[in-house]
This record gives sequence, C-alpha cells and structure tokens, in this order.
Amino acid sequence: MELRKMIEARTGAKMELWLMPQVRATAMNEVMLDQIQDELTNGQRKLADWGDGSTGQMKFEAHPLLPHYDKLQRTLLMQFEALGLNYSTTPSKVKEDAKRGIDKEKAGLTSLITSAQGGDEIPEMD
Repeated sequence: MELRKMIEARTGAKMELWLMPQVRATAMNEVMLDQIQDELTNGQRKLADWGDGSTGQMKFEAHPLLPHYDKLQRTLLMQFEALGLNYSTTPSKVKEDAKRGIDKEKAGLTSLITSAQGGDEIPEMD
C-alpha cells in the first residue's frame, strides 16, 4: 500500500495495474532487507571462531549476512528506480505513456495526419 501511494504521489495518477509484479517484488525485498538489518543490528556483527592451524587462536569474521545486506540494498535502489521513486528516474520516464509506447504530442500529430488522409474527424487540440 505504501509503495502504491508513493507511485501515485510521484506520477499524479492512479498506479497502473501492470506495475503490481514490480511493486510486489520490491515490497518482498524491503521485508527481507528489514529482517537482515534487524539481525545485523541486534545480533553480532563479527563472529568468533577458533582459528585453524597450530595456533588455535580465536579469529573474528564479519557476519555472513553483510554481503547479502549490501546486495539487497543495491537491488532495492534499482527497484525504486524502475518504479520511478528516486532521483535517478527522470520525470519524462515517469510520465511516458506506456500503453501506447508514444507520447501524447506524437499521438495527436498521428491522429491529425490520419484525419487529413480521410480517416476520423479532426481531433481537438489541447
């Protein structure tokens, strides 16, 4: 629900139904990222283990979830960009008419040419 509101605030229109798989994947990634962040915040960031070899000393290693956390963060940023929810996305990409694959100005010109060739009535221009 939160992602949908963010998309609608960004675009100024209702969210298109075809975005639902992307929104769902982004939401699931956010949940997983929150869980890993909670584990890293409340757990140990460094894990102790006995060293191998003849010394038998304790060694400390970074938490094995840290690389996954980094990867999930990068993926989430890419998902936000795909949804138009960060500054990497230009406003023209957010406002583009994905249903037709062309912008409204070109659509108006195409309609005008069609009507001039004997097609439908001349459309009203904005």
